[in-house]
Amino acid sequence: MKRLVNTGSEIVIFFYIAIFLIFISCVNEPEVDPLASIKTANNRYLQGYSISFSLELRKGAQASDYEFIWDFGDSLAGAGYELEHIYIYPGTYHIEVHTDGNSKSEILTKTIEVLPSLELVSTHSLNLDAPSGLSFGANGESLWIVSDKPSGKVVQVDLEGNLLRTLPYRGADLEGIEFDIRDSSLWVIDESLAELIHLDSNGVEISSQVINGIPGGGGLEGITLDITHSRMFLLKEKDFGALITLEQNGLEQSITHLNFAPDYSAIAYIPSTDKLWILSDESSTVYHTNIDGTPIADYGIDMVQPEGLVYDDVEGVFYIVDDTTEKLHKYRFWENI
Repeated sequence: MKRLVNTGSEIVIFFYIAIFLIFISCVNEPEVDPLASIKTANNRYLQGYSISFSLELRKGAQASDYEFIWDFGDSLAGAGYELEHIYIYPGTYHIEVHTDGNSKSEILTKTIEVLPSLELVSTHSLNLDAPSGLSFGANGESLWIVSDKPSGKVVQVDLEGNLLRTLPYRGADLEGIEFDIRDSSLWVIDESLAELIHLDSNGVEISSQVINGIPGGGGLEGITLDITHSRMFLLKEKDFGALITLEQNGLEQSITHLNFAPDYSAIAYIPSTDKLWILSDESSTVYHTNIDGTPIADYGIDMVQPEGLVYDDVEGVFYIVDDTTEKLHKYRFWENI
């Protein structure tokens, strides 16, 4: 009787066959995509505002076959395929969705950044095409607004947007306005003419001045007065963005380039702190800055095209006009949120 002996070469052959079979099984095993991905309908995420969340399932999967439990990363949870959530505080949040069904469980993840924001108090319609610049009137009891349409108007409204008065002056492309409490006159800026125009209380032109240093691209957009220091601040919108300071005794001019926002559309001086509020239309954000335009903090707002801004330092309230929707918005800082 012959005895079978395993030689060393046979063992080596069996080893390579086993490795090959394992490799084939791994290659042939189909890769399975994650069950779903977390989606939002929001372009950005603001403190205190509702965020719409949903799940995009892989092809062939049915939401009814699974249970979805959400952990929003702020100690709050939810359940469902589509839902809304509000973050009380700004910050970075890591979201997890635990899925269970068809004898399989997965955890889906997404990280979002929630930005500081202002709280919307009220919205009022304006009877004015393309409202742009904004200023308080006497005693802060009314608002002056300009329109940036051709033959743009200068109007006075109450704090709820009701028309009080229309001045006879017409501009080419009015973008900013400031009420001067010293003599009840008005300062307006015309973007297309690159001019600063001084009007009396009846809308009659007193003087005009071309502002140097703003060739091409975006022109003049915002204006605000610092009566205490006899100076005026203007904004250049973009290409390049700039803060322009005019010393009123002699109108000495200086220009500081700005680079913290995609554009700059309005400015308001804060006498009590010697600071500025600067509004960006494209980012829908209000920036708190030093007097040289250095950013201190920023707050998102939920608007289509914010163009003009004023700030009530006593009440802590902002009024902002929207060029596209032609509405006046009232905002404040979040309280007890």
